[in-house]
Amino acid sequence: MSDGTTAGTATQRALDRQLKAGAPLSEEEVERVTDMILAGAAEAGSIEKYILDYVRELDVRPPRPGMRSAFWSHGIPHPALPPDKVLSNQYIAEVWSEDENAVEPGTARYLEGTPGGQLLDKLHLWRSEVREILQLDEASGNALARKAWAALSEKYAKSVDGEAIAFTATMAPWSVAYETEMPQLRQVTGPENIHFVYDLPEDVLKGLPPETQQLLSDGAIRSHLHFFAPDPDNPPAQKYWAAGYLDLDHLRSLPTVEAQRAAVLEACGRVARLDGRDAAVEQYTEEALNLQAQQEATARGIDEQQPAAVELPEQTPQAQQTSETQQAPQVQPTQETKGPSAKPPITGFHGVSWMPGVAMEARQVVVPSGHAGPAEPAQTPPAPAKAHGAGIGE
Repeated sequence: MSDGTTAGTATQRALDRQLKAGAPLSEEEVERVTDMILAGAAEAGSIEKYILDYVRELDVRPPRPGMRSAFWSHGIPHPALPPDKVLSNQYIAEVWSEDENAVEPGTARYLEGTPGGQLLDKLHLWRSEVREILQLDEASGNALARKAWAALSEKYAKSVDGEAIAFTATMAPWSVAYETEMPQLRQVTGPENIHFVYDLPEDVLKGLPPETQQLLSDGAIRSHLHFFAPDPDNPPAQKYWAAGYLDLDHLRSLPTVEAQRAAVLEACGRVARLDGRDAAVEQYTEEALNLQAQQEATARGIDEQQPAAVELPEQTPQAQQTSETQQAPQVQPTQETKGPSAKPPITGFHGVSWMPGVAMEARQVVVPSGHAGPAEPAQTPPAPAKAHGAGIGE
């Protein structure tokens, strides 16, 4: 980094901001916020209507074309925090954005740093001090805060005209990042321009061949998928939950790389159909069907083969070496593009060693090294966390 920022101080700066944001509000600040909300609610007819009307007027547009826009969900462990707490990726994205702009001004942004994000943040909708004055219990107060931030997040995602940098390892299907932001990003900037800072967790990739690991690690593919099974007895309300679910146990049980690739592309096709991206649906479906047809043809050919005693000619040393060194072709990730407007993949961030243990180079295809990243469970989903403050995006 040109300013001497080290990996350790980047995370420390993010932690300092998180701790500062969690400090108690002054009585004057609580009074200011609640007076404003109650006055607006009296005119609008309800607190929720006032808040959502307020959000609709907020400005989250990029000040310059082609900026990198940060998105985030959940957080990462930090030694200074208890095991049940995480360093929110909100503050990591904030520090990253500032460091990027320190090297090249006007190139990066994050939601909470936009004019609209700053104004909504000043309403302190997640804070218990504000909820009490508004006579909202924890559940209804958090629901209102989530709805407000989801609405602003959608506006923010729609405004993107450059690369989207996602600070998350996996996305929960109920999260704002997966349910609200990714669908907009896939449409406005394209899956090929969505890049993930963290590798997929090791427990997602374990037991899969390198080609399938590579495919799942592609940013365009990752933007479609999640790994949390929906409950058939209690169908989720979220639009994308069932469509984007990839059953990892089923994926591991498939016998070939081609069959695994077809299963991944089928899930991407289901999500693209919900997006309304017809060309992508056709692309994913056609390739998946071709792979399935190849598998069926291969299986039939093996079944029809009759065992026979065949005397093979003795191979020359050169022929034997050629036979032993032949390798099957590797499966390459699908590259979905948006035509002439598609941008090339980014090659890296300013300062490769920006955070300890985190590969800050957002490559188009990454073979994961097993770094855990944000600790998000891959099997039983926890209760949805809040979508701002200490855990936005969830």
